[in-house]
Amino acid sequence: MKKKKTMVRLWGDHIVISSLFIGLAISLAFVALTFVTIEVLAKHVAIIAEKKKDFIYGFGTLAILVAFVINNFWIKPQRNIVKSSDLNKKEREG
Repeated sequence: MKKKKTMVRLWGDHIVISSLFIGLAISLAFVALTFVTIEVLAKHVAIIAEKKKDFIYGFGTLAILVAFVINNFWIKPQRNIVKSSDLNKKEREG
Protein backbone atom coordinates (compact mmCIF):
# COMPACT_ATOMS: atom_id res chain seq x y z
CA MET A 1 0.00 0.00 0.00
CA LYS A 2 1.32 3.42 -0.99
CA LYS A 3 1.49 6.04 1.70
CA LYS A 4 -0.19 9.28 0.65
CA LYS A 5 2.28 12.16 0.73
CA THR A 6 1.21 15.58 1.89
CA MET A 7 1.73 18.14 -0.86
CA VAL A 8 1.93 21.89 -0.47
CA ARG A 9 1.40 24.57 -3.08
CA LEU A 10 4.48 26.75 -3.41
CA TRP A 11 4.89 29.35 -6.18
CA GLY A 12 2.39 27.60 -8.44
CA ASP A 13 3.91 24.12 -7.98
CA HIS A 14 2.83 21.27 -5.74
CA ILE A 15 5.67 19.66 -3.79
CA VAL A 16 5.93 17.07 -1.05
CA ILE A 17 6.52 18.87 2.25
CA SER A 18 9.16 16.37 3.43
CA SER A 19 11.14 16.97 0.22
CA LEU A 20 11.04 20.70 0.90
CA PHE A 21 12.58 20.26 4.35
CA ILE A 22 15.15 17.77 3.08
CA GLY A 23 16.12 20.26 0.37
CA LEU A 24 16.49 23.03 2.94
CA ALA A 25 18.63 20.75 5.12
CA ILE A 26 20.88 19.90 2.15
CA SER A 27 21.35 23.58 1.32
CA LEU A 28 22.09 24.55 4.91
CA ALA A 29 24.51 21.63 5.31
CA PHE A 30 26.52 22.68 2.25
CA VAL A 31 26.71 26.31 3.36
CA ALA A 32 27.63 25.36 6.94
CA LEU A 33 30.31 22.95 5.71
CA THR A 34 31.76 25.72 3.54
CA PHE A 35 31.84 28.24 6.39
CA VAL A 36 33.39 25.78 8.84
CA THR A 37 36.03 24.74 6.29
CA ILE A 38 36.98 28.36 5.62
CA GLU A 39 37.18 29.13 9.35
CA VAL A 40 39.46 26.14 9.97
CA LEU A 41 41.67 26.96 6.99
CA ALA A 42 41.86 30.64 8.02
CA LYS A 43 43.53 29.62 11.28
CA HIS A 44 46.26 27.69 9.45
CA VAL A 45 46.75 29.55 6.15
CA ALA A 46 47.60 33.24 6.27
CA ILE A 47 46.34 34.15 2.78
CA ILE A 48 42.91 32.71 3.55
CA ALA A 49 42.79 34.66 6.83
CA GLU A 50 43.55 37.90 4.96
CA LYS A 51 40.87 37.35 2.31
CA LYS A 52 38.37 35.37 4.37
CA LYS A 53 35.40 37.48 3.28
CA ASP A 54 36.18 36.88 -0.41
CA PHE A 55 36.52 33.14 0.17
CA ILE A 56 33.19 33.04 1.99
CA TYR A 57 31.44 34.86 -0.86
CA GLY A 58 33.03 32.73 -3.57
CA PHE A 59 32.79 29.30 -1.99
CA GLY A 60 29.44 30.11 -0.33
CA THR A 61 27.99 30.87 -3.75
CA LEU A 62 29.49 27.65 -5.11
CA ALA A 63 27.99 25.66 -2.20
CA ILE A 64 24.56 27.17 -2.85
CA LEU A 65 24.79 26.30 -6.56
CA VAL A 66 25.78 22.69 -5.82
CA ALA A 67 22.92 22.38 -3.33
CA PHE A 68 20.55 23.88 -5.92
CA VAL A 69 21.53 21.25 -8.50
CA ILE A 70 21.14 18.42 -5.98
CA ASN A 71 17.74 19.75 -4.89
CA ASN A 72 16.57 20.00 -8.50
CA PHE A 73 17.19 16.29 -8.90
CA TRP A 74 15.67 15.51 -5.49
CA ILE A 75 12.45 17.57 -5.51
CA LYS A 76 10.03 16.86 -8.33
CA PRO A 77 7.34 19.57 -8.45
CA GLN A 78 3.99 18.88 -10.09
CA ARG A 79 2.13 21.58 -11.92
CA ASN A 80 -1.59 21.68 -12.55
CA ILE A 81 -1.94 22.62 -16.19
CA VAL A 82 -5.41 23.69 -17.23
CA LYS A 83 -6.27 24.18 -20.90
CA SER A 84 -8.05 27.40 -21.80
CA SER A 85 -10.86 25.37 -23.41
CA ASP A 86 -11.46 23.65 -20.05
CA LEU A 87 -11.59 27.05 -18.34
CA ASN A 88 -14.13 28.32 -20.86
CA LYS A 89 -16.34 25.26 -20.26
CA LYS A 90 -16.23 25.77 -16.50
CA GLU A 91 -17.09 29.45 -16.89
CA ARG A 92 -20.10 28.62 -19.10
CA GLU A 93 -21.29 25.93 -16.70
CA GLY A 94 -20.76 27.82 -13.45
